Amino acid sequence: MTPALRILVVSDVSPLPISGGAERVLWEEASRLHKLGHRVRVLSRSRADGVAETVEQEGVRIRHFPVDRRSPLQFARTSILEARRAAAHELAGTGADVLHLHQPYSGYGVLRSPAGRSIPSLYTFLSPAPLEYRSRVGMTGLHKGGWTRSLGIALLWILEGACLKRATRIRVLSNFSADLLWKLYRIPEDRIVRIPGGVDTERFQPAADRTAVRNALGLPARLPLLFTLRNLEARMGLEILIRAMAILRRHVPEALLLIGGMGSLRDDLESLTASLDLTDHVRFLGFVPDDQLPLYYQAADLFVLPTRELEGFGLVTVEALACGTPVLGTPIGATPEILLPLRSDLIFPGTDPDAIAKLILEHHHRLRSDLDGYQDLRNACRRHAFDRYAWPPLIKALEEVLLKATET
Repeated sequence: MTPALRILVVSDVSPLPISGGAERVLWEEASRLHKLGHRVRVLSRSRADGVAETVEQEGVRIRHFPVDRRSPLQFARTSILEARRAAAHELAGTGADVLHLHQPYSGYGVLRSPAGRSIPSLYTFLSPAPLEYRSRVGMTGLHKGGWTRSLGIALLWILEGACLKRATRIRVLSNFSADLLWKLYRIPEDRIVRIPGGVDTERFQPAADRTAVRNALGLPARLPLLFTLRNLEARMGLEILIRAMAILRRHVPEALLLIGGMGSLRDDLESLTASLDLTDHVRFLGFVPDDQLPLYYQAADLFVLPTRELEGFGLVTVEALACGTPVLGTPIGATPEILLPLRSDLIFPGTDPDAIAKLILEHHHRLRSDLDGYQDLRNACRRHAFDRYAWPPLIKALEEVLLKATET
């Protein structure tokens, strides 16, 4: 019988509410470990509204520690110090057998504390924090340019490096991330464990009637219907995808692209769309509520991932596949690791608009000319997601790693 662990999960992001891939991975893992019989507590900084509350959801207690968001420097300082203080309180009370750390600010605060440094730990490395910060300059008031940008990047190199050095084991979601660990931090292979992100295959599954789903969402009967879900930021490649739509429209006048997500580039992307006369071919959805997300995956003929850099895993990729929706992605980061074992023709030959438009057009022609073949592809997408990325076996693998960490 597997012994019950006291697991303290520490994160820079709160799982309440789920607004992105990091939050979803955090919550899925914490809640599923609890269902396996472990005592799981989550410690994360307060949400943007600043409320430092403690709540319980599905048996998992989530404690938010306060942070000062008035400046990037104060935000970094309080993220570290308040995480350290909150962890000391948690560990003095009920203790922990193992720490599961996400992101460097809170991770550093806990690992550097007297209470945290003696406890075995697993650090989940989603993506290099300094490079993520660099790509998000201008995204929020806490991601500024100039000397603030340089200082923030330098600080994250130090903090993340220290977390990786002190953690008992390091978990990555892809071979791409494991390679980055060596290139950027010289982390040897024997300290790394690979457990990919997962998908709830009961919640994300093909629709019984895709036409009914489109009608429920108020979507027109146009072909192809493309969907992407991204932060509206430069590294996501949305400008390139919009320019590809200008090429695609010349061949397929009914093509429609739905862009879900929020970000600092929305005005620029909408202006680009208007300048290319694509307002009838590109629709901005804004934030897609979590309960509607499976519906948009189900409704789409193709999900498009035009990332330009730093695709550490791509949770949206496996969610779309689980809904039976083929994913076309750029040859960046971990995307080829997910898609190539399924089919090689799901990878764009490049990241330029011509390459993206060409492959979308090829799949559109197959969709129109070979409905049975297209359905076979949709079925294969679902099987691929279920066989490789369903949460239950991945959580068992994570449980085993946490157990082994306590034995060192």
